[in-house]
Amino acid sequence: MKYLFALGLMAVFSSVQADTVGADDPLLRGTIYVDIARAGDRVVAVGDRGHVIYSDDEGKTWRQGETPTRVLLTSVCFSDAQYGWAVGHDAVVLGTRDGGQTWAKQYSDEIIVDAMDDGDDDYYDDDFYDDDLYGDDMYGDTGPIDTSGAPLLSVWCDTPDRAVAVGGYGYLIETTDAGDNWERLSGRLPDDEGWHLYAIAPLDGEPNTLIIAGERGTLFRSRDRGQEWERLESPYHGTFFGITSSDPRTLLVHGLQGNVWLSRDRGDSWQRVTSGVRSGVNDGAVLSDGTIVLVGNAGAMLTSRDQGAMLSLRFLSGRQTISAVLARKGGGVIIAGAGGLRVLEDVR
Repeated sequence: MKYLFALGLMAVFSSVQADTVGADDPLLRGTIYVDIARAGDRVVAVGDRGHVIYSDDEGKTWRQGETPTRVLLTSVCFSDAQYGWAVGHDAVVLGTRDGGQTWAKQYSDEIIVDAMDDGDDDYYDDDFYDDDLYGDDMYGDTGPIDTSGAPLLSVWCDTPDRAVAVGGYGYLIETTDAGDNWERLSGRLPDDEGWHLYAIAPLDGEPNTLIIAGERGTLFRSRDRGQEWERLESPYHGTFFGITSSDPRTLLVHGLQGNVWLSRDRGDSWQRVTSGVRSGVNDGAVLSDGTIVLVGNAGAMLTSRDQGAMLSLRFLSGRQTISAVLARKGGGVIIAGAGGLRVLEDVR
């Protein structure tokens, strides 16, 4: 196993504004985007080949950010309008201090393999969207795991100084100094068996309560913003991909084979919610009127207007995988996925 290392942010960031990306530009429509987040009034999306793209008008026009990597980026989070982090394959962590225009590498844990070192990341895309791959136990009981090259799959942040990222093989890292240093903290998780961790998110309305969800029904909860964790009894022993919360009594976890589970007591007990789909449910967002929107593979979009108790289903044209969804100011959503980035004005 290689030693972990951390790199500080660049001292000087470029102030040059990037050109607007055209509506038909392959960077917008032909690139896979995996996650999307809000940085103040700005929207920032991350995805394939290290691409970061941002919009200052709720997705009408976009500009490309500057990044130092070409690996698949899987998650992005902003603590405010300026400070944010993006994570991805090879356990890479990028940091920004200008709202996503420019990024610097802060951390990575890559495998150096000549056969893979050809600049071609296509195999990442296939792996990320393969439900069968994520649902199977590929690794077996092999004892201590070398996590070199494992992806980071989700990042949460709450201040310009602090962020926590989770990923493959139980990966858990944290910074408390704006990314100048990252500490490996997988040992904080109780009885962790090294399953992949796909999501970390707070309970809406209770910022001190964090939930981690992952492979084999893995669920952890922290009541002190990630200092200590407890294992929750899981209602399902398949993979969870995402966490969505609209208030302290509405916590949804969702994932493989259309599984959606609802808790009204912060994860102490669960009830299954019928989704109507058999493919992965990847992400969720809450609109200003309280409507919950979940998105998934095959263009699935599920909506709930009763705090998650019932879901209505429709499929978007083209049936392309949707990996992330973000509520727009003024109505509708922005979706990210295999078809790039799209604005949907009408969310039924």
